[in-house]
Amino acid sequence: MEYLLIDAGGTSTKVFVYDGEKLVRQYKYEPASVDKVGPYKSVLRLSSIISSFNKKFNGIAISLAGIDSEVMAKEVKSQLYPLLSKYADKVIIEHDAHVVLMSNADKGCITIAGTGSIVYGFDGSKRIIKGDRGWLVGDICSGFWLGREFLHELLREFQGLSNDRSLIQFSNFKTEEDLVRFLYKNSCNPAKIAQYSVNLLNAVKRNSTKAVRILNSCMSEFSTLVQIVCKAVNSNVVYYFGGMYESPVYVSFFSRELEKKGIKSVKSKSVINGLLRLLEL
Repeated sequence: MEYLLIDAGGTSTKVFVYDGEKLVRQYKYEPASVDKVGPYKSVLRLSSIISSFNKKFNGIAISLAGIDSEVMAKEVKSQLYPLLSKYADKVIIEHDAHVVLMSNADKGCITIAGTGSIVYGFDGSKRIIKGDRGWLVGDICSGFWLGREFLHELLREFQGLSNDRSLIQFSNFKTEEDLVRFLYKNSCNPAKIAQYSVNLLNAVKRNSTKAVRILNSCMSEFSTLVQIVCKAVNSNVVYYFGGMYESPVYVSFFSRELEKKGIKSVKSKSVINGLLRLLEL
């Protein structure tokens, strides 16, 4: 008896084989998030990954990022289900945020913060999504958001628009020309921009006033979205998940802002729990 559990995110696609009692194998592939690679590539990549096992499973559960709208979810699922039906009689595809919630509770509020970010709630019948909406205008306090703000302030420093030149020392750019070359080459590459969130958090650790201000600003807005969703689902607890929460500095600022609003932040359990629940295991 074997089940395939897939966490398809914006940074990578993690695949686990479960034998009914424990995880027996795990793999990592390129990202398959719909908002990161687009619906066509997402469907192609997931079907390619699953077909590569060349066998039929007892069940397949997929946690898929980027299917926020009903239209997009319907489009992607309608393409995937026929392709995957020959690899398992039971195939379930669910929004990644809902799977994270299922890993912890039947209803409530969660946040995910990695390259992108989302605040998600479920009250037992209705889904609530705040933040999110893509790197172009949304994803408050995500890796991309912080990386972009870091690079924006860095350019201001290079151009003499800021008397506080404290962030230059936390970058790997020697000149403005180096920075501009990077920006033109990677301006539409969220993952590349998100890498500079690490530089910003390092500056916060060194008590850079500018970096602290940037992080405080986004956390204030992020925590307000959490407050809105928690109120909608009648909860004073938020579960958090994602790569940004691997930073103690990020977690500290996040938890502190929520404490001011009377909300307790709890680290999410493994997404594996939610994937197994999808399959009723």
